[in-house]
Amino acid sequence: MNVPPRGFWPVLGALRFLLAMWVLFDHTYNFGPADRAIPVLTRSGLMAVMCFFVISGFSIPLSIATRPAGYFRRRLLRIFPLNALAVLIGWFGWSVLGLSGGYGTPAVPPSVWQFIGCIFLLEAFFPIMIGFLYPAWSLSIEAVYYLLAPLFRKIEGRRYIPGIMIVSGLLFVAWPLIRDEYVAGRNSYWLTGIVMLWAWLAGWVAYTNAGDRRYLVSLGIAGLASVATQARFFDVTNVSSAAVNGVAWIGTLMLVFYRIGDVGGRVAAVFDYLGEISFPLYILHYPVLFVVSSSLFKAHPNLNYGITQVAISLAAAALAYHLVDRPLRVPGASLAQAARAWRGLVAGRRASPAVGNGRGELPEAAPRLGTTS
Repeated sequence: MNVPPRGFWPVLGALRFLLAMWVLFDHTYNFGPADRAIPVLTRSGLMAVMCFFVISGFSIPLSIATRPAGYFRRRLLRIFPLNALAVLIGWFGWSVLGLSGGYGTPAVPPSVWQFIGCIFLLEAFFPIMIGFLYPAWSLSIEAVYYLLAPLFRKIEGRRYIPGIMIVSGLLFVAWPLIRDEYVAGRNSYWLTGIVMLWAWLAGWVAYTNAGDRRYLVSLGIAGLASVATQARFFDVTNVSSAAVNGVAWIGTLMLVFYRIGDVGGRVAAVFDYLGEISFPLYILHYPVLFVVSSSLFKAHPNLNYGITQVAISLAAAALAYHLVDRPLRVPGASLAQAARAWRGLVAGRRASPAVGNGRGELPEAAPRLGTTS
């Protein structure tokens, strides 16, 4: 009864891509001169992360309800290989090539234990974050949410989930009273995971309570209150920066509560593909830009522009999706198969399973993939 129309999932994929691009645009200020970065209305991607959590929380109930067998295996294959690749890129640049001196260089040399901990997404429990792997902070938290999802499934329909959301949401709104620091500061993220759980569960209740105005209004107010109490963390400096945060939050909630959008054909294929590369784009762009800024951009600073960073990040994301992510999750998938599918798409023929999830199944949302500046 709660299952959205098939054509709604590509819309969510397109939104994930836009949120990932928001984060990437913000981070062009971290890897180059500010006057060469991509112009943005806010230099914080914290709201993008919150919206990523909502989308992720929305997709997980369907995965557990319709395909309970193999749930943890699917989640593991979705997040572990690309996260390991991100750590490998950072480690290779730092430890093997000896790269440093560019943007994103850690102030303190990371230890081997930090690299190992980051591979297993232990940032949610221990203060092991490495600067050039920063986007993994939200992924480490979301991995914990995935582990808890079967429990949320069991207590569904009771008062526990609303109660957890109220406590978590109030803590998030009151965060400046708890700690006078950025909610995604580079420490252990166990407390961050607690105070942001309500955003992930917002997606869960949107899936299980479609069109429920009480939830929608309450969550909308909670999100706007968070922006108000943490204006500096959301980089709210004027009407425009406040509006972009508010519109993103309310718009995402409206989208998932009312399942707005139902596309098909080539539009769905394109949206599916953008959604698929959003996760590799999110998790890989930081280590990739660290390596590039400490080598190519260091030798040729005239190349270090925001648009160049975006192009390199998109290329890395597409390659990682076709060569690592998709082959591990979809049997028989290959770069050649994807190329054939896109040639057929351009020619006007029906898209093959090389785009979307490749098995005729409803796609699962990629991790939020997003982080903050």
